[in-house]
Amino acid sequence: MLTKAGNNYSNLSLKDLLDARDQDHLSLMKKKNVVATALGRYRIRLQDIDDNGNYKGASSDSERTLQNSAVIDISWPCVLVFVSEWETKGKLLHVKEGGVNMIPNSIILRDGREVPICVVKAEKSDMPVEPVDSFSLKFPRTMIGGGYPLIVNGQGITHIASTGCIVSDGHTYYALTNKHAAGKTGEEIYSKFGADEARVGVSSGKALGKVKFTDLYEGWVGEDILVNCDAGLIKIDDVNIWKTEILGLGEIGPLYDLNSYNLGVDIITTHTVKKGKKEATNSVVKAYGAVSKEMQGEIVGLFYRYKSVGGKEYVCDFLIGGRDGEQLPTHHGDSGTVWLYEQADEQGNKIDMPFALHWGQHTFIEDDKTNSYTYAMASNITNICRELDVEIVRGWNAETDYSWAKTGHYKIAARACDLVSNDKLTKLLANNKSLIGYSDDDLQNKTGIVKARSGEFIPLADVADLFWRDKRFKTEGSNHFADMDEVTDGANNNKSLLDLCFTGKKPNLDYVDIDKWISYYNDSDKVDPKTKVDSKTKEEKPAPREGALPFRVWEIYCLMVEALQQDDSKKALDEFICLGGTLSHYVGDACQPLHISYLHHGYPDKPEQMPVHAVYEEKMIDANMAVLFAGVNKIKKTVKDADLFTGGQGSAAHVISLMRDTFNTLSPDEIITSFLNHEGRTRAKDMWADVGDQTIDVIGKGCYAMAVIWQSAWIEAGADSKFKVKDLIARDQDDLIALYSDYKFAQSYKLRDKPFKQTLK
Repeated sequence: MLTKAGNNYSNLSLKDLLDARDQDHLSLMKKKNVVATALGRYRIRLQDIDDNGNYKGASSDSERTLQNSAVIDISWPCVLVFVSEWETKGKLLHVKEGGVNMIPNSIILRDGREVPICVVKAEKSDMPVEPVDSFSLKFPRTMIGGGYPLIVNGQGITHIASTGCIVSDGHTYYALTNKHAAGKTGEEIYSKFGADEARVGVSSGKALGKVKFTDLYEGWVGEDILVNCDAGLIKIDDVNIWKTEILGLGEIGPLYDLNSYNLGVDIITTHTVKKGKKEATNSVVKAYGAVSKEMQGEIVGLFYRYKSVGGKEYVCDFLIGGRDGEQLPTHHGDSGTVWLYEQADEQGNKIDMPFALHWGQHTFIEDDKTNSYTYAMASNITNICRELDVEIVRGWNAETDYSWAKTGHYKIAARACDLVSNDKLTKLLANNKSLIGYSDDDLQNKTGIVKARSGEFIPLADVADLFWRDKRFKTEGSNHFADMDEVTDGANNNKSLLDLCFTGKKPNLDYVDIDKWISYYNDSDKVDPKTKVDSKTKEEKPAPREGALPFRVWEIYCLMVEALQQDDSKKALDEFICLGGTLSHYVGDACQPLHISYLHHGYPDKPEQMPVHAVYEEKMIDANMAVLFAGVNKIKKTVKDADLFTGGQGSAAHVISLMRDTFNTLSPDEIITSFLNHEGRTRAKDMWADVGDQTIDVIGKGCYAMAVIWQSAWIEAGADSKFKVKDLIARDQDDLIALYSDYKFAQSYKLRDKPFKQTLK
């Protein structure tokens, strides 16, 4: 710890630094070469640190730059003074002005506190505004979230900005970006999905520009200081296409709440220096900008004063440089990017906490003007959330679309393989179980879990989400749900599909009919039409109801039977495994209460309930895997002959019966009520206490239902007499990839597509 004249600099607070700079800022800015100030920690020249990383004392008064110096463990709090030219004390003393332009070593406050000054050479240079090459940008395919580009058209010019993250005021969901990017109220904001430009939202008019420092930081001085917050909210058009995760970085952690009660210079990045090379040891920050993509950074200073106009000083909350002295690759178009602060949770797991919103950059020229380094200027997200009265939304649409978040799907598919009772089928599925789903250990340890667009083999239970829905079939989405419990007043005799599909406890086969379902939806659409915004015309157009889950099961079941009846044994079993494995995904959807209900995102027009789907099927399930798997594994019931069925309609009726049993076991109302009764970090745990046993039950029912489908198809096709034991081997991954990658294999249709009905034999 370094001291001077009895002063313990390390005990200085950020408020002490603010008081000192506020007292002497005018006199500092009048001195020759001074261009800006900031608050931080004293920077030690790399040449003054030995090869073991120890400070060996100042060797000269040579120029200090951000590149040739570092904050190390002994660095004390200070006021940073940036100068355009480095001049020694001797030179400044021998000019005609005398020592008037010398920058003092410290500031003495009126009450005797002494605050050191660290002078840094950092000549500012205007960053050229270069056009953004839109072909180099990564636009979304189906889902958009933080880090993706936003397109704003104005005055004949197309501007690119970055999506920050999703926030909500409890009623409406917004995308956070910069005020200057969002534009005026009503400004339409676009992005691209594939080759098509589509509107994603409209500027809400809720924004934060330049705000008095003392209004943001209670109890701190700075009457003539304005903080550039530059935050704007875009009202999201369709929440279903938005994710809370950030491109390239994944799911975000909770807000890093930084305010006048806890913000200090300890947030400045500290380094170890060995043989002249820096390595950050704390305050590691990262971001993903639309133009620059992934950026690794470190916090250099706080409350950087970058401009003075009309007696007012303008500051940014954070000045961020490249990691370990590397260049920070930020460009125009990164405006609106959210910076994340890497922390560790109570279990030691790394979490990325949003703390700053990128709105601009400065370039400093160094090394005799041969090199330049860019630094990001960013505002405190805590202030933005407080002043705009919004909160960051997390855990929403994480991973790929809604899908039991993989865990449920893979568990149902894998466990179903254990529950068939036919000897040959048992052997075939046992040999292919690892191709259909993951083991419990792999799921719990997250061992080699494949992601969408990775190019790797996808275990068959999630092909429908990770490949077909994500990449191949634009018609696939409606096959994953059916709102069985919706009642439209004045339509269909005020009955739901669930009511009409049963006569007492038995399925009403007359209503397990695609034409009847289309007629049902048409009647509901006439009374209560749904609409969506056309991505091209920007106008609202009808959005007919189209849930088709049981008929997708019908289609694939028929293909399973046909596959087994082929003469080529290898091809027959390849297709049978591929078809049955992929069909298990839809069975998984059928036993997820929120997939088969009109309450899939909570009650209509209740946006605060929107996260319930992801919280239940992802956060709660994943947080309780061990208990869930143990409970499901206790189910020993194997397929009984009495439960077998024949024909595609029989398979659809079978899965509709599973839907009814799911509702009777665990209703959507119970899940939503539990979600609303709990909040915070313990929500997943508390919800499990409410609905965990029922969740084990519905997943268990899904496992048995899928086992019945496997065995029904096997028996109906007469496979026992056709295949020999030597045929029942594990299938080749490449052969399975070739099958599910073929557009015509198990081709997907929308409910009203004429070819769909023709597949239902």
